This record gives sequence, C-alpha cells and structure tokens, in this order.
Amino acid sequence: MKMNRLEKRFVNGATHSRRVASRAEQLVRTARPQPGQRLLDVGCGNGAVLIRLGRTFGLEVTGVDLDPDQIAVARIAAGDAAEARFVTADAVRLPFADGEFDLVHSSKTTHHVSDWRQALDEMTRVLKPGGRLCYSDFVAPAGRRLPTRRGVDDFARAHALETVECADSPLHCTRVFRRP
Repeated sequence: MKMNRLEKRFVNGATHSRRVASRAEQLVRTARPQPGQRLLDVGCGNGAVLIRLGRTFGLEVTGVDLDPDQIAVARIAAGDAAEARFVTADAVRLPFADGEFDLVHSSKTTHHVSDWRQALDEMTRVLKPGGRLCYSDFVAPAGRRLPTRRGVDDFARAHALETVECADSPLHCTRVFRRP
C-alpha cells in the first residue's frame, strides 16, 4: 500500500528523515555490521536511512519500496553514492536470490503491507545464514491485518530465528533476529 501525499510530505521531511535514520543506525549497530557487508532496506522510502547506513558502516546497500516516486526521490538523494542502489519492488515478492544479504532492515513498513507475515518471510528468505534481520514497526494489540508483537515473535520461532535484541513500547515492536 502506497502512502498518500500527506504521509509522504511528513515522512520525506528533513527533520523526520534525520530522526528515523538516527534510530535505524542505533538499531543496525546492535547487529554489528562489518564494512563491505550487503544490507537490504525494505520500505526504504526516500533513501535517508539507507544512505546513512551505507556511509556510516561502509555497507553495500540496496533499498526497495513499492512506490516508484519514493525510489526516484531516493536515487536523487543518493547522488553519486556508488554503494547504494534502489529498486521498485513489493515486500511480499522481493526480486533477490535466497541468502543474498548479510543484513535486512525494515522500519515502519510492514503495517503498510497487505500480508506482513509474507513480507517477513521474504526478508528471512533473502537473508544469509548467520545474517541479521533488524525489524521495527507499529503493532496492534490483536488482529490479522496489522502485525502484533506475539505474531512477530511466533513468526521468529517458526523460522528458528534467534532474538538478539528486543525492545517494546505499548504500540511498537523492535527486534533484531539472527538467522541460524
């Protein structure tokens, strides 16, 4: 599901983008990224997070977003950053090979996705054995359409993902998982 114009205006604002990129950097830091590793950002939006992660940690970064307009904004923002590439793609059908990435990051994306479990399944599929999935999103207390904290943790158990980091607030779930 694409964001509407008002959401895009808020999300693409410089202040919001810096704040989100700073939080993403803190989360990804817990995954102990190494220079040269490959990171996928699912729901990359305007690319601010991806660009910061690539530059901060020396990563080869790829961002996907369903909205081609957001991908265009991200490409402009990246400028000549050779380590960054952007692809228009749906989170439930990622156009990458199994085990292609060392790290997968997704923040505030799966609540926009029609089948958040399928999106997490795809993120896990493209993650290398031993790789880390850095996940953060809003959660609902209960329900099928929106992610739930229990649903995310049940997904992790079903896929034998080891929880490396866990942080919650009443309506937010943050996890770093390690794929065995």
